[in-house]
Order: sequence, then structure tokens, then C-alpha cells
Amino acid sequence: MNDATAITAYKVALAAAVGEGVSWAGGVGEFALAAVGGIGVGLILMVPIHWLRLHLRDSLLQNTLSLLIPFVAYAAAEEVGASGVLAVVVVGLFLGHRAWQVDFATRLQEEAVWKMVAFVLESAVFALIGLQLPYVVQGLGRYGVGEAAGYAVGVFVAVVLVRFLWVYPATFLPRWLSARVREREPGVDWKAPLVVGWAGMRGVVSLAIAFSIPVVADGEEFPSRNLVLFLTFTTVIGTLVVQGLTLPPLIRLLKLPGRDRYAETLAEAQAQSEASQAAEERLDALLADERNALPPPLADRLRTVLERRRNAVWERLGSVNEVTGETADDTYRRLSREMIDAEREVFVHLRDARRIDDEMMRVLLRRLDLEEAAAYREETDG
Repeated sequence: MNDATAITAYKVALAAAVGEGVSWAGGVGEFALAAVGGIGVGLILMVPIHWLRLHLRDSLLQNTLSLLIPFVAYAAAEEVGASGVLAVVVVGLFLGHRAWQVDFATRLQEEAVWKMVAFVLESAVFALIGLQLPYVVQGLGRYGVGEAAGYAVGVFVAVVLVRFLWVYPATFLPRWLSARVREREPGVDWKAPLVVGWAGMRGVVSLAIAFSIPVVADGEEFPSRNLVLFLTFTTVIGTLVVQGLTLPPLIRLLKLPGRDRYAETLAEAQAQSEASQAAEERLDALLADERNALPPPLADRLRTVLERRRNAVWERLGSVNEVTGETADDTYRRLSREMIDAEREVFVHLRDARRIDDEMMRVLLRRLDLEEAAAYREETDG
């Protein structure tokens, strides 16, 4: 929402800068129209898009749709003069909140696909900006390198300070004005806002906005465009390097309390216990129906898997192995991976010996990959 409102405000300011006759009142009205309209378009689109996602049964089609959704929402909002970014934000929040309703294959693919897309896009943007920097510096015109560097330092300092001027009041004013907020979020001191303020690194969005400034406006070259690009680039690099590299030492210097792993694990274990209880009751009800009759070994296997999920989190709270320093759950996952590796080697050997073909080996390996992914996710989450 922060980026979306900033981009919307920027569009209004840019319209005024290029001479479209925007007054203060008109600018505020245009901002309100863009913001409210963008949210409205998102609210209109989110339900039918989610319905379409639920009724597509192929995970490949679902992921293709997920790549198209931002462009559809953005284009629809811009077509009516609203904020395309806010429309995308609203649709994305709704779909993310309802992601549990789509099938597991879609969720697994989406996570991998969007991580790759985000990495590729961010890398491409920074690479393109780096290629443009020499031309930007050459085009500074009447601004010398020394003068531009001075401006860069000034803008960097201003960006850092303004963030603190916002973060501290936004942190403490709600607590001073609302007893409910104080009860919900007690014990906040000056250290946490300091870290939040120092963590204000700038990135791709700032660069993309700066490069959207037109080269020519009203038949004339946009004034100081290259200086704006240069200052944006130096601010992004400055915040990433200066603030990014000093953030870990700052956290250590302030001696902020770390995450309470024990409390988090306990809450996770309690949630899993309640879920397992509900699953066990559902299983008993299903098995009581003769249409769901299973041989005892298969029914016992379902109960064993359920019991494993229920106990896994509690085991992380238990004692550790004196020799390896591992909990029983850690040892279980390590041995599980060793067994999976042994099975994988056999499948490859059988393929090489032409006892199974490539297609069958891929099916068998995918089954093992899913099991290993589940074990890895449990380990990283824990």
C-alpha cells in the first residue's frame, strides 16, 4: 500500500510538472479518484478471478493465470483512470488470503515460479539501470560531477531522516491515543523504531519511477531529468550499501531480544494438536462408513501419518542427543533424507540398467522429491 499510494501521488505530481494544469485541489481530487478507483477495480475483479482459479483444475494453467492477473488488474484500472498498482495490491491480497483454497500442486508451483520471476525482474532492472548510468552521468549537463555528488549526499541524508520523522510518531502516537493499542502491543521502546527506520532501503520501485519521467514534455527536454535519475540511483545504492551493511551490527549493538523460538514452537504444537484431533475425528467418522472400508494396514498407516504430524512439533521441544546435539525430530528428518537418497540412487541405477524407462523414473523421483520437500520445509520452518 505504501508503494501504491506513493506511485499514485507521483503520477499526480508528474502531471503537474509536465504542465497539465493540475491545481492543488485538482491534484488532491485526482489522487482520491486514482486511489479509490484502484481499490474499487480490485474489489470488483478479485472475486471472479478467484472463482476462475478455483475452477481451473490444471496447475500449469493456474500458474499461467497467476502471471497474467497483475497485468489484467493493472490494465483494467488504468483504462478508467484509476491506480493500476492499487488494483493489483487489492487483488493480490485477496488471492493470497484465499490461496489455501487452491490445490497443493498450484501452491507449490506458484511459490517457485514467483520467486524466480521476482529475482529475474529485479536483476534485469538493476542491470539495465547499471547500463544506463554512464549515459545519465554524461547527460548531467550544467551539473558537474562534484555538484551532483553533493546533491546525492544531501538527498540520501534527507531520505534517511524523513523516514525517522515518520516512523517514531507512527509508532508512539497510536499508543498514546489508544489504550486498546497499548494493551495489544505493550513494551515498545525506542530501539525497535530505530531498527525499522534504519531498514528503509530503497530499490527497484524507486528506479522504475524515476525512469518513467518523460524525456520530452511539451516539446522540450524535461528539466534536470538526468539529475533526478542520478540522485535516485545514488540514493538506492547508498541505502542498500550503507544501511544494508550496517543493519546487522546495529541490531547486535542495540541487543534486541531475538525471536522466542520456544513460545513459537509451543504455539505451533498446540495448533497442530488441535488440527490433528479434528483430523482423527474425521477419519473415525469416515472409517465408520462401510463405503470407506480399508484393510487394517492402510487404516493404521493413515493414523501413523497423523500421529507423526502431531508429535513432530512437540519433539522439537524435547531433549537433544548428547552425542549429536540433535533433537529426536532432527534425527528423524536426517535419517529420512538418507533413506530417500538411497532410494533415489536405486531408481537411477534401474534406469541406467534399462529395467525402467525415463518416464517411470521421473514419476518415482517426483514422489521422493515431494517427501524430501516436506521434510526440508519442516526443518526450515522449525
